[in-house]
Amino acid sequence: MVEEEIFMINKNFRPYIVIFSIATVIYGLIYLLSADFCITAPNYYNTYSIQATSWLAGRLDVDNVPWLELAEFQGRYYVCFAPFPSIVMLPFVLIFGTNTPDHAIALAIALLSLLYAYKLAYKLLGNQNHAVLLSLFLILGTNYLHISLWGAVWYIAQNMAFLLTLVAFYYAMTDNKNSSCISLFAMCAAMGCRPFNIVYFPVLLYMIYKREGISLTGFIKKFIVYSIPAIILGSFFMWLNYARFGNIFEFGRNYLAEFVNDPHGQFHTGRILENLNVMLFGFDITEFPMFQGFAFWIASPIVVSYVVYLTLYIYKSRAGQLEGNKLRQKDNYIIYCLLISAIILLIAISMHRTLGGHQFGSRYTVDTLAAFYIGFLLIIKRLSPNKTIYINLAPMLFGLTLNMYGTITFLSFYFK
Repeated sequence: MVEEEIFMINKNFRPYIVIFSIATVIYGLIYLLSADFCITAPNYYNTYSIQATSWLAGRLDVDNVPWLELAEFQGRYYVCFAPFPSIVMLPFVLIFGTNTPDHAIALAIALLSLLYAYKLAYKLLGNQNHAVLLSLFLILGTNYLHISLWGAVWYIAQNMAFLLTLVAFYYAMTDNKNSSCISLFAMCAAMGCRPFNIVYFPVLLYMIYKREGISLTGFIKKFIVYSIPAIILGSFFMWLNYARFGNIFEFGRNYLAEFVNDPHGQFHTGRILENLNVMLFGFDITEFPMFQGFAFWIASPIVVSYVVYLTLYIYKSRAGQLEGNKLRQKDNYIIYCLLISAIILLIAISMHRTLGGHQFGSRYTVDTLAAFYIGFLLIIKRLSPNKTIYINLAPMLFGLTLNMYGTITFLSFYFK
């Protein structure tokens, strides 16, 4: 009995040893080959730590730092990014001051993202080997790799939003109904890093509703209770915006000089076609430094795998080759709603004045990967591809090679 229990413990921990060992090797190579970049390297774009320091000093504004993106409003300077990462930075600021270990924090977030990517895959597929493959595909074989290690203000916020979105969906899928509280709080926090992640909220809400299995009236009552921590956090975001800019929806981006001086402002529908053209048909992957990026499905080939599987799924569904029941109908709804969410997010991104500044790949579109990944898992769950799933090793290795090259080149530029 004791030997059987030890064997089961080893079997349960083996996938975690595999995924973290592989991630350690890949991240180690990036650190090794990226000039002076390392976990302890200084971060000159530590905007969130600067804001956290001001909060602790009783200030909402910050001192002007010329090389940072700060919003000027009524003669004062403010951090113009969604503020949740500054909340995370508060205990680190108390220990380290503004010189917080941002790159180490970014690495910790990346490893947690890998953990939840695996947990999501195993929850939906029930196969450890498949979950290992697909979680590594998402974290190491897509453009997420590019944003996952640098602690700079733009990257760490997106990194944190990515993790929190995976966490939100995972706790919306567990058997414990009380985990809805964690799910809703995590989604609110994700929106406090990347506001456009709000597109995921309706899908998340539907998943929680179906798990409850009660009447709509009963669910609304429970939803209010589950939402209390998220409401408190969201209220803080709105208060902070109003206290600084007089508008509960204004984070300060509209007061950046680049948007103030642009006649179309931060977002404009006239940019959609041009930016979508870059995100879908930009094939110059060698330009450097790169400011608009290139086709997001090249940088994140999991999207190509997703489209192939989605096409097969639609074909088999229409041909009547997939059995239908209430559980599968729920999965079907979620698959298409996630796709719609990703499309809406891509269109919203394409209205922006820029596509993410200096980068490799298509940084903004990393926000869509949660939708593609969870949709991909649900499709695989329906198709049950078994050993053919390992075909995904090819695009995974391509994405890993491409993003390692781009990330090393990029970080070597900033840390030469």
